[in-house]
Amino acid sequence: MWRRYVRFWGPRAADDVDDELSYHIEMRVRDYVARGMSEVQAREATTRRLGDLVAARSTCVAITSRRERRMTRAQLIDALVQDVRFALRTLGRQKAWTAVGILTLALGIGANAAVFSVVNNLLLHPLPYPHADRLVIVNSQPTKGNTTGMNVTILVQPTVLKAWRESAHSFEVMEGFTGSDVLLQPATGTPTLLRATSVLPSFPRFAGARPLTGRFFTDEDIASGAKVVVLGEQLWRSRYAGDSAMLGKSMMLDGEIRQVIGVMPASFRIPALLQDATDLWLPLDLKAKTMGVSIVGRLRPGVTHASAGHELDSIAARAGGRNDDVFEFRAAVVPPRELVHFKDSLLLLSGVAGLVLIIACANVAHLLLARGAARQRELAIRTAMGAGGGRLVRQLITESLVLSVAGCLGGIAVAWVGLKLLLAARPASLTQLSEVQLDLTTLLAMIAVSIVTGVVFGLVGVTQTVRLSAHDALKVGSLTTSFGRRHNRLRSLLVVTEMALSTTLLVGATLLVRNVVRLQMRETGFDANGLYAIRVKLPETSYPNPAARTAFSDELARRAAAIPGVDGLLLANGAPPGRQFQIGAMEIEGEPAPPPGTTSFINTVGATPGFFRFMGIRIVEGSTFTDTTKAGGQVIINEGMARKHWPGQSALGHRLRIVYAGPGDWMTIVGVVGDAVMGNLAMDASAPMLYLPGKPRSLPLVRTQQPTSVLPAIRAIVAGMDPRLPAPEITNINRAMLTTISGPRFTATLLSMFTSLALVLAAVGLYGVMAYGVAQRTREIGIRMALGATQRSVAGDVVKRGLALGAVGMLAGLIGAQWATKLVAGMLSGVATGDPTTFVIAGLVLLATAVAACIVPARRAVGVDPLIAMRAE
Repeated sequence: MWRRYVRFWGPRAADDVDDELSYHIEMRVRDYVARGMSEVQAREATTRRLGDLVAARSTCVAITSRRERRMTRAQLIDALVQDVRFALRTLGRQKAWTAVGILTLALGIGANAAVFSVVNNLLLHPLPYPHADRLVIVNSQPTKGNTTGMNVTILVQPTVLKAWRESAHSFEVMEGFTGSDVLLQPATGTPTLLRATSVLPSFPRFAGARPLTGRFFTDEDIASGAKVVVLGEQLWRSRYAGDSAMLGKSMMLDGEIRQVIGVMPASFRIPALLQDATDLWLPLDLKAKTMGVSIVGRLRPGVTHASAGHELDSIAARAGGRNDDVFEFRAAVVPPRELVHFKDSLLLLSGVAGLVLIIACANVAHLLLARGAARQRELAIRTAMGAGGGRLVRQLITESLVLSVAGCLGGIAVAWVGLKLLLAARPASLTQLSEVQLDLTTLLAMIAVSIVTGVVFGLVGVTQTVRLSAHDALKVGSLTTSFGRRHNRLRSLLVVTEMALSTTLLVGATLLVRNVVRLQMRETGFDANGLYAIRVKLPETSYPNPAARTAFSDELARRAAAIPGVDGLLLANGAPPGRQFQIGAMEIEGEPAPPPGTTSFINTVGATPGFFRFMGIRIVEGSTFTDTTKAGGQVIINEGMARKHWPGQSALGHRLRIVYAGPGDWMTIVGVVGDAVMGNLAMDASAPMLYLPGKPRSLPLVRTQQPTSVLPAIRAIVAGMDPRLPAPEITNINRAMLTTISGPRFTATLLSMFTSLALVLAAVGLYGVMAYGVAQRTREIGIRMALGATQRSVAGDVVKRGLALGAVGMLAGLIGAQWATKLVAGMLSGVATGDPTTFVIAGLVLLATAVAACIVPARRAVGVDPLIAMRAE
């Protein structure tokens, strides 16, 4: 018995060879002793006869081990093939049952794979650069925070980046880049706006990329000020048909002639988390004057984000990058995934997809339990014929794994289609999703999930199936007694769990949907109806100074105002939902001054003459700017700021100033206007807002109710004023405001789809339980109907049981939703997490689903023929 136990864990070739050699030695010794030799002489003769026993033993051990491994592999493979063939035959005999199981698993696994693809590409591996686990994004943030209601950061000055690159020991390398729109002006054809990115010559080495053809910039190009450009692969192939003859040719970009020196592959890109795809690559000169650069770097092994940030702060202070006596910024060192602005939504969807998979697995467990009940006699007969319990368990687990593998293959198809639909339906603002695709990591994760789920739900069915003895299973009617009751309890528990999870998802989805609906119906505080912003790209070479730009804007405004159908026109500093803010600390007269070194972002709007009347913003008290050139020292605030700082009194005449690089001039409040959402619709309209006197700039705002005739006329005017300019970008302000909540709307849509899928799966599970219960009680129902029970009472019993299961699941789900809704609290701005209407809606939908799931079983119950039901089995 001990030897059998030891051999169970693997071949024991050495022991077998030793036993065999010992046997032969003893037999030879006995033979020699029988011939008259002493035992000592016999052993010596045996040693001479057998030769080198060490070498012989080693050879025999090797041969035996190899033979046993081959036999073991052959036996395992043969057993596996036999089990798989039997599983395929068994599943093939029940095509409907198998199809439902595969479809259920495919939906659950496919939904998880699609979401995991997004999470993997954007959160786990957001940048396709070497040593991506140590990559960070570096920018600047205010010390105090901001009053804009948005997570705003600012770019880093080139001089500070240069100091960091020279002195920071926490980083292996730091790279800066900046993006801009450039105007391609071909010799023939229409001017085109392209996306250009300026980078340092070392950036390709940092990103692990090489040119497709030609070369990249060098330090000598930057030092000499060479006018060169590198094309992106997409532009090279789409516009120039991949012509290698483009190398050495010239392009007119923003009025400058640049020479093409190379082409970079499409895989070489700036982090999509920070900007869109790149058409052109330009050299970045850190010595030149620029507004600021974005930074991506690679930390040294073992360096934390906090320590790296402290080092950068100290270097910036020594380099004069800040003035500690007046204002201060800190370096923010964050992993790339932190810049995914819908990260919370992704994590939420991942959790929801996981719950959908759990519900799918519970449904498959339902199917296996029902199938196990139907196969009790089969398994009992196999046991009676000598099949061991381990053999049956292995067979049942194999069937579950075959089912899960088929579900995995179906899940791949579902994930591929779902990801395509997701990318097609994504809003334009979520450009980060454009790079998402199914990759090897996702496929491996799907296979792992399939195996785990196959084993888990297979064990659920196995443990219930093998517990009944063969003697009991072969008894007539045994399936309707203890075994059936045990199955019913487990299946009911699974259904209640599914209903509870679905209820929790319903509450979360309803909250997000109601939140989006309220945001879409929200009053912005200004009239966006028929309002359009006209943006024209003016090259600096053709319009080198503000005077030239202002002259162009004035002429465009004059001509556009004369177009029939134009109801109003205003030259503005900006247009909603574009954010405007100033850097500094706001000091209010009569209140404690902000601590030295405090910086924040302050909401501001440059208000030109007639701005409030044109935008439809109501005047609460005071006056507006009539001549901004003479309005120095004046400011207009919104109602929210007036209520915050001067509650119950007039804010007119009070003074405030912005402290930045020294105390600013005091500004007197001359007017209070209504709260208006000038940025994201999810922002708080009552957040403090300063309207400062602004000079008209190059952004005409046009109000018209006839866009089909007015907007083409404006495009024609721009083309007539300067044929070298591209077509103007015309923005519908009303649509642009709705675009600001496209992310929450997209999240709510996806969550609603997942919730609907979970609800359907839960309904299928409840239907399965009720249908199985009706099938088990067919004889009982027949007897009741023979004794006078009405169809209404029989159907009522079925529906009541279904509603009882649904109600228990609903209550458990509503209790769980009280905690789960905290996960979406940060995504809500118009609805409270404990909104009673939402909970009532979710409960009613769940109960309606439970009733719908009971209709077919109830119809089957009332259709039972008493005579047929009471026949002997």
